[in-house]
Amino acid sequence: MAGDWKRIERPSMFRAMAAVAWDPPRDPTIYGGHDVDATELLAWLERKSAEVGQKITPTHAVARAFAQTLRRHPGLNCTVRLGRLWQRQRVSIFLQVAVPPADKGGQQASQKADLSGALIADCDQKDVATIAAEVRAVADKIRSGDDPVLKSTKKNLAWMPPYLMYWALRAASFLSHDLGLDLTRLGIANDPFGSIMVTSLGMMGVGRAYAPHFPAAKGLGCVLVGAIEDGVRVIDGEVRIRKLLPVTVTLDHRVVDGYQASVLARETRALLEAPWQLDEPA
Repeated sequence: MAGDWKRIERPSMFRAMAAVAWDPPRDPTIYGGHDVDATELLAWLERKSAEVGQKITPTHAVARAFAQTLRRHPGLNCTVRLGRLWQRQRVSIFLQVAVPPADKGGQQASQKADLSGALIADCDQKDVATIAAEVRAVADKIRSGDDPVLKSTKKNLAWMPPYLMYWALRAASFLSHDLGLDLTRLGIANDPFGSIMVTSLGMMGVGRAYAPHFPAAKGLGCVLVGAIEDGVRVIDGEVRIRKLLPVTVTLDHRVVDGYQASVLARETRALLEAPWQLDEPA
């Protein structure tokens, strides 16, 4: 064994510091993404919005595409409980909702902004118009302060000091998720973040980013939908300007491997670039 290794006697200053600055890697996260050709998608969303009389966004379409893909591949719709993989029987997508501060003025306003979201149960059974309507209904309640889930969460956490909140969040996650106990009477929802989380950065003008996997979310991961911009694509040997939609994902490597992640990426992209497939019945 000793003959297989040779110690580096004088590494660079940075390499010497780096060797002791971090712990060994234990984070099971996969990061990835691609640019979706959204030219057809935007035209399709415009027609859909006109048909139903409400705005349907690319984020709603992305949620629908991931729901359809998880329905086709239920083995991806999993979570880890006590070291074992468990498959969900329903496809639920959590769409995050930004909550602006009550006081929008002053230097501290941005620090008071909050995040909540809408859990769309059985999202694979719903079309984009229904998804958009449900998200909008929950968002209106959240932003007006009438959402019971957000109220309960804030009430339970408001009085806790940080050290107690740390253990309370982990205890609640262990009891409700790993042990499967019903804690709804305590204001703790069962599986509140569903199969996967989807959030829009495009509405804030951000093109591309990668999100950390929120520890309390026990789903497959997190999807970020960026701002649509003009880009170049080669189509039939010709260079063309197209509308490109950045979609990035953060996935739990305990649940999926590289092959399964590629299936998720390939099929969601195919659905979004041929958006009429999003109308495919369950």
